[in-house]
Amino acid sequence: MAKNLEYVMNKKNLNHLLFFLFFLTFSCVSGNEDIKLIEKVSNTGITLSEKDFTDSGFKINKNYDISELTNAISAFYGWKNIGEEETKDFEIRIYESHENAVNFGKSFADEATGEDAIIRKRDASWKEGIKDRRTISTPTDGGSIGAAIGSNSSPKYGDYIIYENLIILCEGHKSEESLRRCTLLVESIKK
Repeated sequence: MAKNLEYVMNKKNLNHLLFFLFFLTFSCVSGNEDIKLIEKVSNTGITLSEKDFTDSGFKINKNYDISELTNAISAFYGWKNIGEEETKDFEIRIYESHENAVNFGKSFADEATGEDAIIRKRDASWKEGIKDRRTISTPTDGGSIGAAIGSNSSPKYGDYIIYENLIILCEGHKSEESLRRCTLLVESIKK
């Protein structure tokens, strides 16, 4: 009888373990939408404007002076609720064409995004809006080591996309997180 009881207990524990693993697997999957990320550079030949964003519910906080942003026709900072996340920040730079965005805007976007983004005014090529490209964070919340070296500022934008005639900088600590948010933003303006 003791052997049967041990068998039942082990089987019961195994069932509990399997149920827990099943639950854990599906709870992780459902919390993170499975979306196909937009390509870093994409062009279908359409031209987008500020109005395309505001019509989709995007809230513009600031329009930037673009006199030193080579060949840009507009640049602004704002936010939008995307997916199931809270409001996220974006910086959008508009060019006359996709080619201009690639040829004239890429170097500015590279400088303003990623873990080694330039977030000090004295070091930036385009100084306008530099304060909006920083966030206060620490290594414990996924940010860079800014707080550990005496500065509470970290780069706000983990990455960017060149989509049509736009360069879109998207909030996120890491590239994948930013590209996911860029994808959701682009999907929201297509609707």
